[in-house]
Amino acid sequence: MIRSTLLAALLGFSFLSSSQALTALEAMQLAKREVNDTAKKSLVQIHGKRGSVGLYPLEWEILFYDPYAEQDGTKVRVAGNVITQISQGYTQLDRMRIFAYKQEEIVDQSRIKIDSKDIVPVLSRSSALNNVKISSVDLSLSKADKGPLGLGMWSVVLYAKNQKDDEVEFGKAKINAESGQIIDLKIDLKKLGKK
Repeated sequence: MIRSTLLAALLGFSFLSSSQALTALEAMQLAKREVNDTAKKSLVQIHGKRGSVGLYPLEWEILFYDPYAEQDGTKVRVAGNVITQISQGYTQLDRMRIFAYKQEEIVDQSRIKIDSKDIVPVLSRSSALNNVKISSVDLSLSKADKGPLGLGMWSVVLYAKNQKDDEVEFGKAKINAESGQIIDLKIDLKKLGKK
């Protein structure tokens, strides 16, 4: 009886701990355990697709520049706090690639000060979003197109519930990953039934 109760308690504890979602930077640290030393220093992108529950993504894909991998890229997928997949080559399905990943795409990790959990508080400072309750976000961190070498930029897709209680995409933002400055914010409140 005691043994089965102890076993049930241990199983329950492991289920709870594995279901806890990590932030983007925590997921990156976990992913670094599975790649070589060169790749650890060579982050290309972190992407978190919005989940079916919660404000922030529950699953992250971390892409590293890896000169020892096929097409110079290694992607590690983290769900909850568990690594679920490691793959090499052209791993970005949203972009068509014909060339291998390059060192020029590497984000300077020492300059990433804004984590995924900071995105909604940063956006809430914008007066354009005063009367909007963001319900979920799709997040992607990669090197900025312009600006200082290696600077990271968060690309954010914003979702909220409309008047019919359906979750809809209503905006996009770009946020400097070092300073937290909102570089670009485009929203369409009509999609939410607001003026």
